[in-house]
Amino acid sequence: MANIRSEKLQKILTVFLCFWVAFFEGFDLQAPGIAAKGIATSFGLDQVQMGSVFSLGVFGMLFGAFFGGRIADYLGQKKVLMLSILIFGIFMSITALAPNDTILYVARFLTGLGLGAAMPTMISVVGAEASEANRGKLNSLMYCGLPVGAIFVAGLATFIKDIPWQTLFLIGGIAPLALLPFMGWILRDKKKEVVAEVQANTEVPSMAKVLFAEQRYKQTLPLWLSFFFTLMINYILISWLPNLLMEQGLEKQQAFMIMMLFQVGAVVGTLGMGYLLDRLKLWQMAIIIYTGLLVAIVTLFTTTLIPLLIFAGILGGIFSTGGQSILYGISPIFYSNAGKVTGVGSAISLGRLGAMTGPLLTGKILALGLGTTGILIASAPGVILSAVAVAALSTYKANHK
Repeated sequence: MANIRSEKLQKILTVFLCFWVAFFEGFDLQAPGIAAKGIATSFGLDQVQMGSVFSLGVFGMLFGAFFGGRIADYLGQKKVLMLSILIFGIFMSITALAPNDTILYVARFLTGLGLGAAMPTMISVVGAEASEANRGKLNSLMYCGLPVGAIFVAGLATFIKDIPWQTLFLIGGIAPLALLPFMGWILRDKKKEVVAEVQANTEVPSMAKVLFAEQRYKQTLPLWLSFFFTLMINYILISWLPNLLMEQGLEKQQAFMIMMLFQVGAVVGTLGMGYLLDRLKLWQMAIIIYTGLLVAIVTLFTTTLIPLLIFAGILGGIFSTGGQSILYGISPIFYSNAGKVTGVGSAISLGRLGAMTGPLLTGKILALGLGTTGILIASAPGVILSAVAVAALSTYKANHK
């Protein structure tokens, strides 16, 4: 009985700790969007250059997720997660102190590198604590830290009108370093289990074998496609929505309020979609998520009425971040222990590529004068492709139970 209680406490503490890691990722993802005008003014950046500021962090996440996941399968998840948070905290703080735009770009890339390595490792840590019956619930409890962190940033900008953008980045950089001693105490390292599995298989599985062997491409490729386009849409909204709303005539505080409500919707969506994941088939989830997301972006990019924008902002948060959390929740089930973080990391890397593409594409569309109509035309096909890809994964999940 005591051992059962100890295991339950371990599970609770692990999910709680990973919630705070996700919180600081959400903080970092939202901070550039909130601070965009201040950064542009400080460094004299135009819209295309600001697109680069948004995307360089995501570019770092792409490499961090891909290589960090692979390294974690060899060195252990605990070590890689702690190192990731250390890198993230240091370079987010340097972002606030950057003396010129070159240092700014480098700091954003390295901040993303740390965060990118943290996410697949964290997802696999929580996945190892989950069963099929509670996978959605545990993942949603962990991942809702991301929109909560974003709400915190948006709230600071809404209620402290003149807060310097540098202050936001210093808070987001210094605070996560306090997590490191708790990680050392709480987290269990799965390296021994992975080594045992590798030895049982008599060889270290190559990346190609992890991702594509035994017809696993039937799951890997749809997973990559859904990650790419879902995160592309999500990062367009996170990075550019405040600016787009101000371009449509809203005041600064109104735009920040809608952004904050977007993140409130993201919390609701993350928890709600996690509940539904344990009860519905994936093809049903795909219909719900991507129909709701399509309605949200059409409304956001075609109206200037504040009540409708508020509704669409909340809806966008529910289905873009909620949909993203579902992808994170299901990705570990496709891979064995010896390649789990590699598999999850590869999917997240493709997602980060989409997340990098979204803000850059938006900056180009705006620079060409195509406005929100151009953004909508670029976004809508990705929503449809994501829906098809997630539905295609439904058969595997049903057979996996």
